Amino acid sequence: MAVRDGGGSAPVGSQEQAVDRVRETVARSRRYGAVAPETVRRLAERALVASRGDEPEAVKRTKRSLHEIYGAYLPERAPGYPGLLRDIGAAVGGGDPDAVAAAVSRAMRVHASTRERLPYLREFYAAVFGAVPTPAVVQDLACGLNPLAFGSMGLPAQTTYLASDIDSQQMEFLDRALDLLEVEHRVEVVDLVSGAVPAQHADVTLVLKTLPLLERQRAGAGWELVDALRSPFVVVSFPTRSLGQRSKGMFQTYSAAFEAQAAERGWTFDQAEIANELIYIVRR
Repeated sequence: MAVRDGGGSAPVGSQEQAVDRVRETVARSRRYGAVAPETVRRLAERALVASRGDEPEAVKRTKRSLHEIYGAYLPERAPGYPGLLRDIGAAVGGGDPDAVAAAVSRAMRVHASTRERLPYLREFYAAVFGAVPTPAVVQDLACGLNPLAFGSMGLPAQTTYLASDIDSQQMEFLDRALDLLEVEHRVEVVDLVSGAVPAQHADVTLVLKTLPLLERQRAGAGWELVDALRSPFVVVSFPTRSLGQRSKGMFQTYSAAFEAQAAERGWTFDQAEIANELIYIVRR
């Protein structure tokens, strides 16, 4: 028998079943099948409320939300991860550093965020890691394909790299690619908005172009994440142009928001702007 709350709302059991149906429908789609179930379920719950229980509409809303936070950064066709792994493996086996760098760059072009950063990759990481003590452990949250840039970060070979995101196929690819590149690492699938903040200590945590996406899903989620991190240094960045290369006053909006939050928490920080990215290196 379904359990009802005291306010005459729909039966709890039927609500949960509706969420499951929406989640399962979205998960069967080719584009979003690899997304963490927690992410899809959370967005499905919100979509069902917004659509007043209309399940087909909730499926559309869930896919739209996934596009905004995930799908827009990837190509329309599924990334060719097996071929990219073969290219990286062949380049590593050939022993030519230039060939390895070229194969890694081709892989990084699959994701919009890393593709945008490629022209100034070394400059970007010189600014980041030149401002902090040399880390033994780096954590990269909502990482996309950013861990592939390890060779451009100027870090010691023995550095441990912890990477997480919501795409299980992407994380499997990174795990195998970082093995080939001989980077000490651990990868996991994590939905940051659900409160699954990694508990491990890291000397530096990267949260690159991520806070606006978390805040879009739930107000306060991004700042709660940063507060919960076990890192003395946190690198937060914001895009200053959209994927369509429009500025929309993004620098002013994000800089004002960040600096207000930093003042409230008593953080000290360095600021840099490189190409279309506003960077804050926070000491806590």
